[in-house]
Amino acid sequence: MNHYDPQPENNKPKYKGKYRIDSTRLPAWSYASNAGYFVTICTDRKKCFFGEVVQGEMQRSPIGEIAHKLWYEIPNHFSNCQIDSFCVMPNHIHGILIINQTQEEDAMNRVSTRGDGQRGGVTGLFNPMLSKNSLSKIIRWYKGRCTFEINQIYEGFGWQERFHDNIIRDEFALDKIRQYIINNPINWERDREQPPHSPL
Repeated sequence: MNHYDPQPENNKPKYKGKYRIDSTRLPAWSYASNAGYFVTICTDRKKCFFGEVVQGEMQRSPIGEIAHKLWYEIPNHFSNCQIDSFCVMPNHIHGILIINQTQEEDAMNRVSTRGDGQRGGVTGLFNPMLSKNSLSKIIRWYKGRCTFEINQIYEGFGWQERFHDNIIRDEFALDKIRQYIINNPINWERDREQPPHSPL
């Protein structure tokens, strides 16, 4: 479907005057679990804050340099998280985060999410915000820190409200995603995250 096709009627209930957006999280999966996660975060309205791709290479703007620097600071704030392949693109970032809880951290997370089964809203005990070092908390820190630092030099920067993630199932998938990230600048012209071309 392109942007000019008629959109289907949305019959979902509204919350505060807006249609509810279904969760993109995988049901019955704790996002503090040990695993690799492929994460994509887009800028607000996919505006190209972070620089431009020139002849297949990403040229980062000062804002892009901040987004790049802060990603590498994630393990300094979340001891359970390791970073893998990562790239900053003009209007989004791609990265692999590997959550590897110690036994003590894992036990603490289980205690904090046990309770009476009523915590966590519709996701129950799998609510990612109930875990101290969940993927959502890590991304929330990263987005918040970027926004704070970037707005010191440029007012008006913002992220899309949500982020995309995929749980990396095995080594084959990990290698494939690494190559996708590495080749992202080369494939920018075909990248689905780039803004639509202006009509001639």
